[in-house]
Amino acid sequence: MQIHKTAVVDKNASLGKDIKVGAYSFIEADVEIGDGCEIGNYVCIKNGTKIGENNKIYEGVVIGNPPQDIKFKGGKSYVYIGSNNIIREYVTIHRATEKDKKTVVGDENYIMAYCHLAHDVRIGNGVIIVNATQIAGFVEIYDCAFISGLCPIHQFVRIGEYSMIGGGYRVPKDVLPYSLSVGNPLLAVGVNIIGLQRHNFSKQTIGIIKRVFNLLLSKEFNTRQAIDRIRDEFPMTKEVKRIVEFIESSERGVALK
Repeated sequence: MQIHKTAVVDKNASLGKDIKVGAYSFIEADVEIGDGCEIGNYVCIKNGTKIGENNKIYEGVVIGNPPQDIKFKGGKSYVYIGSNNIIREYVTIHRATEKDKKTVVGDENYIMAYCHLAHDVRIGNGVIIVNATQIAGFVEIYDCAFISGLCPIHQFVRIGEYSMIGGGYRVPKDVLPYSLSVGNPLLAVGVNIIGLQRHNFSKQTIGIIKRVFNLLLSKEFNTRQAIDRIRDEFPMTKEVKRIVEFIESSERGVALK
């Protein structure tokens, strides 16, 4: 364990093996950090934070501060972070609003500089969030989504797995799995083909997803009609089923057309 002489680590914090803590960093009492983590300079990790193994946390990151929510009454809540994440400079991640609830970041995510993750956000695995994206409360981001820089994401939005959002676009509605979405207002314009190829989706699977999106984006049908045709014309593979269920379970509406 390598703890810089200027770092302040509470004696009641739980630190694993082979941890590095940089200069002027603060780690409070009710904090757990797993083996192999690297904590940069001027990092602040607050009470109620649990961090897994082999995470790299860069300068100026603040994790576990109270939520920026006027409904917050001061109860004990948490931030849980998995393993093998990269969290770059000046990222902020806040605790949940309600007592015993948690903000969650999964495994193998890359969260770039100046991003904010508000209270009760839930992020899956393999997600990339580019610089200065601002994520409001209760947002859910599913596995392997790619969010480009400078995107403000509205509270309660869901961002589907393997989707990609272009840079600088406001995200007020749910973003379909496998989609490529751009524009103001944000709309799906097609399939995130490059992303699917990079994650080893077969040509056959990508072809089916493309045909499903052609129906969903067609001006000939509204969304309900398109879903009915999808059910009639396509095998209910897990990808097709996921798209249909995602649309039908949306509470904010889908960024589609």
